[in-house]
Amino acid sequence: MLEELIERFIYNLKKFLGCVIGLVVAILLVEYGFLKTLFIVVVSFIGYNLGDVSVTKKIKKKIIDRLKD
Repeated sequence: MLEELIERFIYNLKKFLGCVIGLVVAILLVEYGFLKTLFIVVVSFIGYNLGDVSVTKKIKKKIIDRLKD
C-alpha cells in the first residue's frame, strides 16, 4: 500500500508540485490580492535565481574583476 502510494507520487511528481504551487498562489491571491501576490512571486523568482550556484559564481567573478581594475 505505502509502496504503491510512493510510486504514484514519484511518477506524478510534476502534477503534485503544480498542485501545491497552484494552491499557494491561490491562497496568496485570496489573502493579499493580485499586486502583492505578483510582488511575492517576482521577489521569490529573483531570490531563486540569485541562489543558483552558477549565478553566484558569475556575480563574485564580476565583483573581483571590478575590484582589480
